Amino acid sequence: MLFVPALDNKATGQLQAVTQRHRTALATVPSSDPVGNPRMTLRLRIASWHLLGSVAAATCAWWLVFRLWYPPPFAELAGGAALFLLLVAVDVVIGPALTLVVANPRKRRSELLRDLTVILGLQLLAFGYGLNTMALVRPVAIVFEYDLWRVVAANDIDVKELAAAPAALRNLPWGGPRVLAVVKPQDPAEQLRIIELGLAGVPLAAMPAHWREFAEHAPMAWKAAKPVANLLTRQPTFLAQAEVVAKRAGVPLNELRVLPVMARRSEWVALMSAPGARIVGYLPLSADP
Repeated sequence: MLFVPALDNKATGQLQAVTQRHRTALATVPSSDPVGNPRMTLRLRIASWHLLGSVAAATCAWWLVFRLWYPPPFAELAGGAALFLLLVAVDVVIGPALTLVVANPRKRRSELLRDLTVILGLQLLAFGYGLNTMALVRPVAIVFEYDLWRVVAANDIDVKELAAAPAALRNLPWGGPRVLAVVKPQDPAEQLRIIELGLAGVPLAAMPAHWREFAEHAPMAWKAAKPVANLLTRQPTFLAQAEVVAKRAGVPLNELRVLPVMARRSEWVALMSAPGARIVGYLPLSADP
């Protein structure tokens, strides 16, 4: 038979004290549940506020980019959509994610504020750089050039040459591209310069000295355009889209004409209507992946 000695009052008190200390220690162990963890709750709170601010900034940027700088369909035609997705990835995703990592409640308040300020500063710099890039490559003109339309971006133009443009065309627009035309120079020296610049990748449409108001050259553009039937014969899948454009413009489909549109990374066609050879819609032909 196992003999268990009886405990006196002193030993009993010591045993109870040890038991109580163990219970207290277990109660202070941090919970593995992130919802019940005060440290994780603080991290999520700070990151959530950061995410909310980032989404608000991205929303304002969306309005600026797609309502002013890249009105439809130039977000796709001029590549603005891809640039904006990259901008949002940096602003909305990376910034709050870094905040979630560094927002450690164990840090001193000054240290935490320093880390968050650095993250916010870097995020704002990246956001500003992205917006500046989108502003530099925004479409400022769609120019009739002989037998096609060419989309011209702000950074395609030498700012110094704007002084040689007609007075009304010397400022680059911020609310979408102007519809313009270009004229061939008569001076042999200027013709040679244009050929040299063309070989270097600078089209005539990017030379402000030769810009003119499109209305003066609308008859030439209308004469150069082809009947929409020619396009639909080669691309019958465009029929439904062309019908929508014609209905919106209020003209019969067979009265529309088309000209190709050249942009940096894509090829489209412009649907034009009389009078004035006005552009009433665009259809994509191809685009780089």
